[in-house]
Parts: sequence; C-alpha cells; structure tokens
Amino acid sequence: MFVSDNSLKSAKHYFDDRLQSHFSTSELKSMWTQIMCNRLNWTSSDLLLNQNERLSESDLLYVRRFVKGLLAKEPFQYIIGETEFYGLTILCDSRALIPRPETEELVQWVIESVKEPKRIVDLCSGTGCISLALKSRFPTAHVQAIDFSDEALKLSEENAKKLKLDIEIIHENVLDFSHAFISNNANFDVIVSNPPYIPNKEKSMLSKHVIEHEPAMALFVEDSDPIIFYKEIIKFAEMNLQRGGLLFFELHESYGNEVLEFIQLFDFEEIEIRPDLQGKSRMMKAQKV
Repeated sequence: MFVSDNSLKSAKHYFDDRLQSHFSTSELKSMWTQIMCNRLNWTSSDLLLNQNERLSESDLLYVRRFVKGLLAKEPFQYIIGETEFYGLTILCDSRALIPRPETEELVQWVIESVKEPKRIVDLCSGTGCISLALKSRFPTAHVQAIDFSDEALKLSEENAKKLKLDIEIIHENVLDFSHAFISNNANFDVIVSNPPYIPNKEKSMLSKHVIEHEPAMALFVEDSDPIIFYKEIIKFAEMNLQRGGLLFFELHESYGNEVLEFIQLFDFEEIEIRPDLQGKSRMMKAQKV
C-alpha cells in the first residue's frame, strides 16, 4: 500500500508529504480536516482524538484520490463535491462555478437592503447558491433561478432538493430572453446577478485549476464588449423591476465605471458601487425609479 500502515496518522503524513510543496500548512490542515470529517462523519474534535484510528482500504483510496486530484490542479471543492456558502452546504462540481466568498458579500448586501421581498430573480444562477441563500432568509418570497446551462440548472435543482428550499428553476438566455418569459414576468422586488465578466484576454492571468476545470461559459466574455451581460440585465431590469425595486450585481473590478455609465442612461437612482473585503470594487446596487 502507499502508506506504511492503515493508521490515520500515516495517511495524514502521506497527504502532507505529497502536497506540501503546493499548499500552505494551514491549507493542508483545513483540507485534511474536511476530507476526513466528511468521510468518517466525524467532528474536528473526533479527528484530533483519534489519530491512531485504523482506516479501511477504501478510506485510504479515498485519501489518494484527493491527492491525485489536487496534484492535477482540480479544485478542492469539486473533489469533495460541496462547499459552504452563506451557512448552506452547496453541492459543487464542474457543471457550475465554485461559489466565492465575495458572492456571499453580495448576498449579505441584498439581505441588508430589503425587508420582505415578494419576488426575487437570480440571473446566471450557476449552482443556485445566491437563489438558495436568499430563499433561506426570505422563505415566503418567490425566488427564480435563471441560467442558460442545462447542466448548471440540474445542479441547482439537486441543491434545492437537498436543502429543501423551494425555488423555481428556469432555462433562459440572459442575452436573449424569450418572449414567453418576458411576458409572464414583471414587478420583481429584487434582481441579482453574478454574470460572466472576465474578458478572454485575461485567461492567462487565471490559475490553472480555474481555466482547466471551471466552466468557461460562466466565466468569460468577448474582449470587444466585456459588460455585455450587464447591459442586457440592466435593460431587463428597466422593464421588470417594480418602482423602488433593487438591482444587484457582482462586478469585475476593472469595469465598474463602465457599468455605472451605462446604468445611468436608464431610470435608476441611488446607484452605489461597494468594495469587497479586499477593497476591490466588486458590487453594485441600484434602485428603480
């Protein structure tokens, strides 16, 4: 076998030894804790108290699968199959982007800004993390999750079922909404979106695990019009937000001013760009006049 014995301690030594040149000590500790607590249905305290526990051959193969995946630059969240987002455990795989901490900040801003919304729509919804987080906080609201990817919609449906949160999942192209969808939907209280916003020219700046494993259609836009999704969503919001309703975006830090200039052409007021916890201009809020 690839470890000296079947003890948890030996397995951890193998895990750390193979990965220490790729991750920090704190990252290794965090990943190891998640992996083994997930596998053995333990708490972190159980893990500390049972270092001499003997693992099965299946358990050891489970550890080796993680090591191989991480060495191949596969995102940890995809290997373990889930991630935490705003207090929810979200199923996560290559069908949709991995939910990020800055998107949790966007959700928090929505929650701080509205009281009892009746209708919320999440455009470019991916895993459904935004829709589900908002539904968990506003259980009486009718929440719609919109995406163009059938695979992402299947994943969001799995998340909704797992979390027992009732959201409406809809296949639509945000760049070309169907007439049926437009005619049947109006008077939203909240429109929120984390759309694709990375220009193709910036691909080389991203890490290998993002480029090779996360879905390109959810990340990249043409260099010629990097705010194309924002333009279409703003036009949609102009027609479908009720008076006083709120529009929220996650932004590319370099294109916030372009989005601001465009939205000022429409009937919105109290437009605000907010920095994330790292000080980058990553979120926008606007109110329909």
